[in-house]
Amino acid sequence: MWRRKIEVRQVSRALANSMEAEPTEFCILGQAEKDATRILNDILKKYDKNLVPKMKVGEQAMKREWIIRPPFQGVDVDVELLIQKVSEISELTGASTMHLLFSQIWHDPGLSFEHEEGSQCLTNLTLSHRMVDYIWLPNVCIVNSKGSQIHSSPTPNIFLAIFPNGTVWMNYRIVVESPCEMDFSFFPMDRVMCSVIFESYSFNVGKVRLHWKRMGRPVEFIDEVQLPDFHMTTHVYEKITYNYPAGTWDQLNIKLFFRRSYGFYILQIYLPTYCMVLISWISFWLDRKCLPARVTLGISSLMALTLQYSNVAKSLPKVSYVKGLDLFMFGCMGYIFLSIVELACVSSLELRRINEQNEDKFLSDEDLRDKRNIFTRTFSTKFKRRPCTLSSPTVPDTPTGTNGEWQRSPWADKTYIECPEPRPPDDNHNPEVEKGESNQMMVFVRRSSRRKKKKLTPTFFKRWSGEDMDRFCQKLFPISFTFCNLIYWMYYTAKSKD
Repeated sequence: MWRRKIEVRQVSRALANSMEAEPTEFCILGQAEKDATRILNDILKKYDKNLVPKMKVGEQAMKREWIIRPPFQGVDVDVELLIQKVSEISELTGASTMHLLFSQIWHDPGLSFEHEEGSQCLTNLTLSHRMVDYIWLPNVCIVNSKGSQIHSSPTPNIFLAIFPNGTVWMNYRIVVESPCEMDFSFFPMDRVMCSVIFESYSFNVGKVRLHWKRMGRPVEFIDEVQLPDFHMTTHVYEKITYNYPAGTWDQLNIKLFFRRSYGFYILQIYLPTYCMVLISWISFWLDRKCLPARVTLGISSLMALTLQYSNVAKSLPKVSYVKGLDLFMFGCMGYIFLSIVELACVSSLELRRINEQNEDKFLSDEDLRDKRNIFTRTFSTKFKRRPCTLSSPTVPDTPTGTNGEWQRSPWADKTYIECPEPRPPDDNHNPEVEKGESNQMMVFVRRSSRRKKKKLTPTFFKRWSGEDMDRFCQKLFPISFTFCNLIYWMYYTAKSKD
């Protein structure tokens, strides 16, 4: 009984003693802000922002190193990157616009306040952007940027925190225009690589060494990168060293890889171009006599395609090599141009056919000479078959003179050969040809002359007519165009997936 009473008294005394000691360890509301102001003023009184913070290396750490380092070495700066948004990738400027949350973390012994009075009530010193000018900075910048700017909404978006052990964490919210490597050889199935390079502009590796954040993930995305004409495939970050005349610098490089979304170009370029080519082929089915309509189809399709291609070229840089879209457009222009050439060939064949028909209707000089000889022989044979008689025609005297005297005609004393008049031909279609041996002779002459003409035109295509050429192109153009498009799409889609 007494023992229990003694134990209770001892516990109560211990609690009373602890209650008396605890008020010195608890933080009073509003006192922490006062302590933070006092601690910050005390630190800045003895702090020199022009001196590079130096970390002393312990003896055990020096023994573990193969290469003996000096007792003091430079500052290790960890870089963390949080990509908020990729808003644009421009082909004309060859750059991308990114919104980044860029953090730098380093240790500065001169800003340590863990041994200061009241530090137990402070987890860190959170400062405004105005205090950045009063501390030492590693001066990490984006060396390959075309332009960068700190967001101000409404004040500059700079976060600065100092931890009790002297660790400094500074964060910028910036918009940066970084360069992009573009190769338009496979446009619009091409790829784009945009890079951002971080480097300490003022200090080499002897004073500042850069690292991607060694705890956790150094590069993260707030949201999925979505662009109207690109989508990101992957990203890579690495650390390299670069030798300048003034020394060696650390560089932190991040590369973002994008693939172009070519759905827009299919709807706005490829499909309209296919329609123009098909419209130009309608002339193959039109009547050969509709020459103005066929010419209008070809010329209007070619002009529309040229105008469309010029509008696309305005949005692209003026590169000297051939792009994938150029091959497609040149091929379509070639097919439209060949359809116009085919029209010229059809007109030439039709003109030749008309000339041949006219040659059949109108005889040449040689044919006329042959027929004249045939008529001569025909007349001579008929003259031999039918006997001719000699006669002296009785010609009446005609009065001549003024005195009523009668005078004989000068033809009265002449003797004539009377021959029968040739009979008219029986065939009404060829009035100059008669049946019989003479007709056979003239047919023989015509056949021989036609055989000689055929030997002068042995070329295969000269036997074609305009209708044959149209039928041939109705099959040749669609089949060859489909085959070329299969090769084109198989090649460029395979390259875009590599």
